[in-house]
Amino acid sequence: MISTQIKAQEVYDYLLDKSELVINNTQSNAFDRKVAEFKIAAMSYFRKNIILRDGAVSSTWLDEQALALNEFVTNYLMELSQNSGAKENDRKKIIMRYCLASNKFPLFENVNKKEADAFLRDKEGYTPFTLNTDWMKALEETKKKDN
Repeated sequence: MISTQIKAQEVYDYLLDKSELVINNTQSNAFDRKVAEFKIAAMSYFRKNIILRDGAVSSTWLDEQALALNEFVTNYLMELSQNSGAKENDRKKIIMRYCLASNKFPLFENVNKKEADAFLRDKEGYTPFTLNTDWMKALEETKKKDN
């Protein structure tokens, strides 16, 4: 568990470093690497775009987005795993709920759609989400009971 005493932007850096370790570990399986690649891409994407838009970035904002992204992906994968024996239609509903939440809350306007939607086109990916997501809002959306 991440300590609440961590200094500003240390959460972002910790989650980025953790994902990089998974990718660079020769013992990591393909599934874990793909998920880590998505997290790195998403974190790099929102950091780069907030700097381009605002000229600076709040470390608190980076940490909040990184935590929400991590929880969003973790919840998604856990929910799919817990429903591994469910009917295909039920599993598709889970996937669609998370995909819709990711698409519903874009973080930036006037973005390069090809870059933002790169993981939507990845047929071997496990995280079919747009990078241009406000992860805090998307996470809250997935927690609603009436989804």
